[in-house]
Amino acid sequence: MPPTLGGGDKCPRCNKTVYFAEERRALGRKYHSACLKCMQCNKALDSTSCNDHDGEIYCSSCYRKMFAPTGVSNLNQVQAGNVGGGGLGGGECCPRCNRTVYMAEKVIGAGKAYHKSCFRCGSCSKSLDSTTLCQHEEDIYCKACYGRLFGPKGYGFAGGASGLSMDTGSADEISRRNVSHYTQAQVASRLISNGGDTGNNESCARCGGAVYFAERIAGIGGKVYHKLCFKCNSCNKNLDSTLLTEHEDNIYCKACYSKNFGPKGFGYGTALLHSQ
Repeated sequence: MPPTLGGGDKCPRCNKTVYFAEERRALGRKYHSACLKCMQCNKALDSTSCNDHDGEIYCSSCYRKMFAPTGVSNLNQVQAGNVGGGGLGGGECCPRCNRTVYMAEKVIGAGKAYHKSCFRCGSCSKSLDSTTLCQHEEDIYCKACYGRLFGPKGYGFAGGASGLSMDTGSADEISRRNVSHYTQAQVASRLISNGGDTGNNESCARCGGAVYFAERIAGIGGKVYHKLCFKCNSCNKNLDSTLLTEHEDNIYCKACYSKNFGPKGFGYGTALLHSQ
């Protein structure tokens, strides 16, 4: 058969000739690039997101919204019997929202079918997958929230530095309620070997509270501090061994020590004022 004058196949959307440079294939048909869009929302489509209904093309979202089964029919009941075990309306029931799960939006987790939008952590609402899923009493969680809510407590069971959680929410206050008896026993054995007091451990030179091994920082002259207490007495800046200075049993950063207790006058950071 002789070739059609003027070019190739016709675009199903605009019925104009589709040339090779602007050709896009979907559902076995050729479209212009500009015509391969959802009939409802005008979203650009490709071969993986294209759905056909009565000769028109739709994105998956609009297709489900407009043409997915919503009532009870014989076909739906057969599908429910094959897939979901007897529920009317087609498909399995999502444990999170208790609504029907259709194949296009189905995600399997912990042996159950969820909507993609429902497959989230029950605590932080983070999206889940098969590698981050944990289950507790019929609800699903990410690993971080599961460990925080239901995992063992105490030093040594954390997933990082935040797991110790010594913070109580109050300024300069430290909680020791989540330090396990096992850890306290380990610290006591170290203190015995060093000739220390096994009753209250060492005392913080700033706040006077007991200092456990996990929060211990050594200062000048053998004094020990909590990490949260090891700060400049003037500006509250965190200190380390390179910034630490001491004056009358209080610790300061070098800048505050020089400003408060260093020599004054011209050449020492403060201009000399001459009286008339």
